[in-house]
Amino acid sequence: MEPFAFTKLRERRLVAVIRAPSHEAALGAARAVAAGGIPIVEVTFTVPDAPRVIAELASDPGLVVGAGTVLTKAQARSALDAGAAFIIAPNLSREVAAEARAAGVMFCPGAYTTNEIVAARDAGAHVVKVYPVGVAGGPSYIRVIRDPLPDIPMLAAGGTTLENVAAFLEAGCVGVGLGASLADPALAVAGRFALITERARAFVRRVEPTAAGAAAEPEP
Repeated sequence: MEPFAFTKLRERRLVAVIRAPSHEAALGAARAVAAGGIPIVEVTFTVPDAPRVIAELASDPGLVVGAGTVLTKAQARSALDAGAAFIIAPNLSREVAAEARAAGVMFCPGAYTTNEIVAARDAGAHVVKVYPVGVAGGPSYIRVIRDPLPDIPMLAAGGTTLENVAAFLEAGCVGVGLGASLADPALAVAGRFALITERARAFVRRVEPTAAGAAAEPEP
């Protein structure tokens, strides 16, 4: 059985990446994207006291909350103890992989080349974060690498925008991670949470046709 967060990712297709310089700004940004229709929230370990933010958000049954930029076993453990439903990283750490797999949560390490992507899959990744694909190859890169790797679920991240989000899904990604183009830390610091919510709604509208098609497809 696949992890709950992976099922939700297949359904919703978008992950909101929360980076902010304070606990309060991170909470506000996460709640703003959820209000805009994106309930899958990745709180990165660049956020001060990230496990506390994860724990507070995880108490909301309408959210699927996980940890991002998880670089060490200790970070993975603290995120899981806080209630993280998934672990995302920009790299592959086998110690982090072991923690995530033992907890039964979705594990999504970062990789870029075909060799790195296969290594991530072999280490137990449910989804591989192809990073930074938005600024290094784009949707056309996904199309090329999916020819030899059609059965490895991929999450596009790094340079993803409103203009290319649908193209990444159409190219074969199971989902897209959205960073500053959605929850820009500068907006959170300024308290402009309504604008973050508007951006979330725009992303949801942009991917609705693609997400509906994916939901109708049988699982491989």
